[in-house]
Amino acid sequence: MAIINQVFPSAPMGRRVIAPMIIVAAVLIAAIAFNALVVVRHMPGGTPLAERGVVSLAPLVCLLITVPIFLYERSVTSQFSIEGNCLVLGRKRFPLEGLVEATRDPKILRWAVKKRGNGGLGSIRGRFWSKRVGSFYAFLTDTENAVVLRWPDKVVAVSPADPDFFIYSARSAAGPK
Repeated sequence: MAIINQVFPSAPMGRRVIAPMIIVAAVLIAAIAFNALVVVRHMPGGTPLAERGVVSLAPLVCLLITVPIFLYERSVTSQFSIEGNCLVLGRKRFPLEGLVEATRDPKILRWAVKKRGNGGLGSIRGRFWSKRVGSFYAFLTDTENAVVLRWPDKVVAVSPADPDFFIYSARSAAGPK
């Protein structure tokens, strides 16, 4: 068993992460436009301009919620590491001893159901379940680069920028089978 201390950058954001961002942006733009239309057409003429501005820009409050979530999720999943034979994903640690398999699986999220976590705003992170894999923990930015690590009792999916080097490193840190 080799002791590995290596930081792995996550893969660039893939379609599964970019699509929710585009949808959220489109909904916010539509809400702002709708609110502005309502303000212009239905507020009484004597309403102060400041009050009209506040009412028409109220949907921007959603940005105060979504932008920090996106930035937090992206920063948490931007990199992960193997430290002293332990896979470190944010605050979670997965000892690599007993690792049964480390393989690429771009279809890991196909028909997967999110049990808890974030399903796409900035990253895909949390607990998922699928009929094919069972229960697993995902720490992904792009499913095309997904690497699935299997132990006898758990499964973890990550998306490193260089999947082949990560698989090599994880197998080395896990030791001989």
